[in-house]
Amino acid sequence: MSSSKSSSKTTVRDPYATLQIDRRATGAEIKTAYFRLVRDFPPEKDADKFQEIRAAYEQLRTPERRAQSDMFLLQPPPPLPTRRSASYDLTVHVEDLARIAMEWVVAQQPLEKEFRIPDGLK
Repeated sequence: MSSSKSSSKTTVRDPYATLQIDRRATGAEIKTAYFRLVRDFPPEKDADKFQEIRAAYEQLRTPERRAQSDMFLLQPPPPLPTRRSASYDLTVHVEDLARIAMEWVVAQQPLEKEFRIPDGLK
């Protein structure tokens, strides 16, 4: 049984910094930087660093992947919305009590007082 790490794809935050190159580097410069760093950090010497270098190179290897990486570098993700708890005013105000009392009085009156019945319908 092999004790290999997870095979999930790793995404490097800034592949240019990892490969120690300028953002305007050509494809040949990216490849040269990758092979230089792989020589300096072979998997036998530093497996984690090698994986990071490899992931950075994979992000910049083709023009399509490079454009996608550049898009994410130029536009950082939007900040998460702050969650605010709802606040309620549970204070009893005199105006509230007066309104409740008025509504109660009106509710007790029969509807005939509110509406006039035409003479022909009595």
